[in-house]
Amino acid sequence: MMAVMIGCLLISQGAGLTEATAVAESTTATSSEASADDNAAGAEEGGDSAAGEASTQLPAPENGLAEGMEQAAENEFLILYVNRETTEIAVQDKRSRAIWYSNPQNREEDAIATGYNKAKLNVQVEITYFDKAGNSLKYDNYTHSVQNGQFVIEEASNGVNIVYTLGEVKSDIDAIPKYISEERFQSVILDKIADAGDKREVEKRFKHDEENKRYERRDSSFKGVGLTKVTEIFNAIGYTEEQRAVDKEAYGESAEGNANVRVPLHYKLDGAYLQVSIPAGEVEYPDTMNIQTLSLLPFFGASGREDEGYTLVPDGSGSLIHFNNEKTYAAAYRTAMYGNDAAISQLIRIQKEEAARLPVFGMKYEHKGFVAIIEEGDAVAAVEADVSGRLNSYNTVGSSFTIHNLEEVTLTNGWRSSTVKKFQAEPFQGSISIRYGFLGAEDASYSGMAELYRDYLTERADMARLTVEEGVPFYVELVGGIPKKKFFLGIPYSAYEPLTTFEQAETILSHMNSLGIGDIKLRYTGWFNGGIQHDLPSSVSVDKKLGGRKGLSDLQAYAAGHQVELFPDAAFLEVAPKADGFKKSSQASRFITGKTAQIYPYYAANFRQEEERDPGYVLSPKALSSVVDGFLDDYNKLRLDGLSLRDLGSKLNSDYNRSEVVDREEAKQLALEQVKRMSDSGRQLLVEGGNAYTAPYAHHIVNAPMGSSGFNLTDESVPFFQLVFHGYAQYAGSAWNMGDNQDLTHQFLQALETGSGLYYNWFFADSSSIKLTEFDYLYSADYRRWIDEAADAYRELNEVLGDVQSQTIVDHRKLDEGVYQTTFEQGKTIIVNYNDTAANVNGMTVGAKDYWVGGETRR
Repeated sequence: MMAVMIGCLLISQGAGLTEATAVAESTTATSSEASADDNAAGAEEGGDSAAGEASTQLPAPENGLAEGMEQAAENEFLILYVNRETTEIAVQDKRSRAIWYSNPQNREEDAIATGYNKAKLNVQVEITYFDKAGNSLKYDNYTHSVQNGQFVIEEASNGVNIVYTLGEVKSDIDAIPKYISEERFQSVILDKIADAGDKREVEKRFKHDEENKRYERRDSSFKGVGLTKVTEIFNAIGYTEEQRAVDKEAYGESAEGNANVRVPLHYKLDGAYLQVSIPAGEVEYPDTMNIQTLSLLPFFGASGREDEGYTLVPDGSGSLIHFNNEKTYAAAYRTAMYGNDAAISQLIRIQKEEAARLPVFGMKYEHKGFVAIIEEGDAVAAVEADVSGRLNSYNTVGSSFTIHNLEEVTLTNGWRSSTVKKFQAEPFQGSISIRYGFLGAEDASYSGMAELYRDYLTERADMARLTVEEGVPFYVELVGGIPKKKFFLGIPYSAYEPLTTFEQAETILSHMNSLGIGDIKLRYTGWFNGGIQHDLPSSVSVDKKLGGRKGLSDLQAYAAGHQVELFPDAAFLEVAPKADGFKKSSQASRFITGKTAQIYPYYAANFRQEEERDPGYVLSPKALSSVVDGFLDDYNKLRLDGLSLRDLGSKLNSDYNRSEVVDREEAKQLALEQVKRMSDSGRQLLVEGGNAYTAPYAHHIVNAPMGSSGFNLTDESVPFFQLVFHGYAQYAGSAWNMGDNQDLTHQFLQALETGSGLYYNWFFADSSSIKLTEFDYLYSADYRRWIDEAADAYRELNEVLGDVQSQTIVDHRKLDEGVYQTTFEQGKTIIVNYNDTAANVNGMTVGAKDYWVGGETRR
């Protein structure tokens, strides 16, 4: 099919195959300019610096630190500075001498930003909230705290804590109630004033409102001496804060007038990381305020219009936004982590996007970079990025956290209707934490960012390295049984249609072995509790029409004897329509509106839900543990070594039941506990998607992201996901015979570029078996149509990638349009050319839609 060109020529790990040149970089005071003086290769956009190049030690920066910065903490790797007037911070990487700032240091010179957008450049924390009237408003720590002097800087071990009070400055007039009832004005105020002159002083400063039977404060008279006199009188008669609260509450004045928010922001040096956090439950605000989002350090490391580099965002496998790409016509980037929450009602779904699986973002300048890891609160987080020229002169990336989700409810009264916002009953109250790591010139690339994040997962999440693996995995998903509507004497009834019995599965495996396919990972869906749309998995009953428990045992024995790993599949987070054993009243999640969280497919034509179909349901995270208990009790009796998790690695849903809200972060922890239980016994796990919190416990990942959503603001996709996990887990993208693009050549080249395995979705029965069913999308899954070319692809792919399965990918770069280079840990390098014409790489020709392999794997 394609020629494998094995050679001894190894392309330099410097991007673009250009000659390395030394580039000196001066230290400056702005976060948007490099502050290291390292030698670096003249690299193409997106690649690493040349491996093995020389590096010189920089002297200490001269006048490099911005004015007003004072040292707050220092360790072996970093120095933390804080400006005690503006509360902005800076951190210096002692290894590269680079200085990173929380805010642009030349922001006053920004010719684009005006008004609010100009002031926002000073912000470290911003909240968006709704008042009682449903108006969306913003508070930020600069406008509503720093400018008013409402903050406290506290020294802390290895860092500094800053406590902001966001809100209007309290005036002395606030000690006097705006309104007070006739009865209380007489009994609580006038009757307690002994001096007649003082009594008249108070009376003339209040206006009597006979209609509402109250007194109203004359604000115009409370100035200077008048305000001082009345304040002294009120203090003398014992009019306390408790009394003021009673009068303010009586006339709805308590929260909206001075809605103060307390936000404690902690900065801490932790080894080579800067940790920025807000501890759990320590954000304080009035009950009447519904905080929707909290944005943290939106301008950290922001680059200017003169800088070159890119922003990494976790869109699918990873995506780059080039600095200053002039795409101000496109919407700013914002993607919530881990995809959609099925417990939030979504009647229309227009945009189909790749889920963000890894809670990571970063920036690469020409000779330095940073990577940020959202380590707490990631399940309620979103990554936001934008380019210069829209609101200001800076390229930015940061994260925001959802505190209250909301749904809009339409109320109707005859021909009139109105829409009101309904918020989740309990807010997110967990910790928020972002960990910033820093890269020098030699590591400043998305490859370097992936290495740093991989090291973080091995150190903090106990992600384990693969043992020596010989052979590329061939993932084959066989579909067991499906529900099908049949007719008897014209009367419809629901029947079970076997597509692949256990005996037929052995036939397919035998055929695969005869064609030389090895390293088979068999994912078997639809094998228990009624087929692919199985009943609630709180128990396990092997489907008899597939061969029952005896047939499964025989298949297991065959697999073990032929080095096939078996992964029976089960879904836990979402319940199929008409599933037995499921109690909607106690086990279903609720939407914010209180309705049962139902799941419908969407029409491709109008993007609306197919409400005429039977819905599935979202299992409440509270019910997950008991369901898994029952499942494992029965599954352990089958003595199976593998398990496929259909949704625990790809979906994450809340429960907004007003009696006990389970937010998405809590749902993540509950799901993670069950994944750990399933893996603790030594059982091998296969997951879909590969959400970051489950990936360290998975040995295999299918439907791993292989590209990005292609948002207008982004410029190119990168295999960041694969750079993180290769050598630690085996993976494959979507099934080669089921995707929108069934170009085998493209899929093969992409597998080479990303170090991926093959994945096919097959069944044994005739294709007519799925006719007139909701599974007609499986029409191309007849294994007979694919097995021969799949065998050819496996043999060729295994020849190239078989010996690097336990190695990391140390470098990936774009050499030219459609031409990419991947370098593995021990030196093997692969160049793929997706173009219809040959590519010239450093004087060497790589054919059209072909590849080149160089270097040697050292043993």
